[in-house]
Amino acid sequence: MFHSLVLLQFVALPWLVIGDHRIIGGNTESIKVAPWYGSLIAKSKLKCGGVLVKNNYFLTAAKCVDGFDVSDLQIRLGTSSCESGGSKVGVCKVKVHPQYSSWRFDNNLALLRTCEPLVATDEIKPKPQPPVGAPSCGGASLREPCETVSAYVLRKLDVNLHDPNSCSKDRKRWFNISSGDTVQNICVTRKTESCSFDKGAPMVIDGKLAGILALGDCSKEPEVFINLFHHKAWLESNSKDK
Repeated sequence: MFHSLVLLQFVALPWLVIGDHRIIGGNTESIKVAPWYGSLIAKSKLKCGGVLVKNNYFLTAAKCVDGFDVSDLQIRLGTSSCESGGSKVGVCKVKVHPQYSSWRFDNNLALLRTCEPLVATDEIKPKPQPPVGAPSCGGASLREPCETVSAYVLRKLDVNLHDPNSCSKDRKRWFNISSGDTVQNICVTRKTESCSFDKGAPMVIDGKLAGILALGDCSKEPEVFINLFHHKAWLESNSKDK
C-alpha cells in the first residue's frame, strides 16, 4: 500500500551556519499548506519546530523545552517565516512525557498548552492525529517517497523511509543501549542534499500526524523521528482540557 509521507519543518537558506535550527534545501511552501506548523521560541530565540494538535495544545520534542521555565516559552503560528508575521502566543503549561530521558529518542515528547484556545483560520489549524489502532508506518514500503517541511522560510523536502535496523547501524554512535528501542522510532533518508536541525518538526503520513523529529543534521545519515503511533494514548490523555 502506498503511503503519502510529509515531513514538515522550517527550512533555512544555504548560508546559515551549522547549529541553526533549520533545514537547508527544499521548495518554499505557504503556511496554508501546513497551518498546523509552528515555531517554538525560548527566551526570545527560535528553539525548535512543532505542531498544533488541538486548538490549545502544541507538540514538540521534550529536548526543546528541557532547562526552560514555562515563562520562557512562546509559540509562533500562522506564518511561513520563523522570525516574523503570524501570531505569538504564550505557554501556560508544559507536559513532558514521563519516560523522557535526554539520552533516548523514543519518549522525546512534550505537550505545551497555550494560555488561550486558538481560533482556527486558514493559517492556524490543528493537525489530525491517527485513530487508535492505526497501523505503524513501519509497515510502509521502504522505497516509498516522503516529504518534509521545515526555518527562515517554510519548505518541503522529499525523503524516503529507512529500515530501522539499518538506521541503528548507520547511526550507531547514537543508537546504543541508552538510545531507546528503534521500533518506536521512524528513520528517513533525504533525496536531495539538505540540513535538518529543526527538532520537534512533524512528519505526516496520509494526512495524519505520525512523527516528531528527534535527530537531524547535515550528514547523509538517516534522520530519526519519534513514532507517534506508539504514543497515541499519552497524547489523547494529556491534551484534554481539565
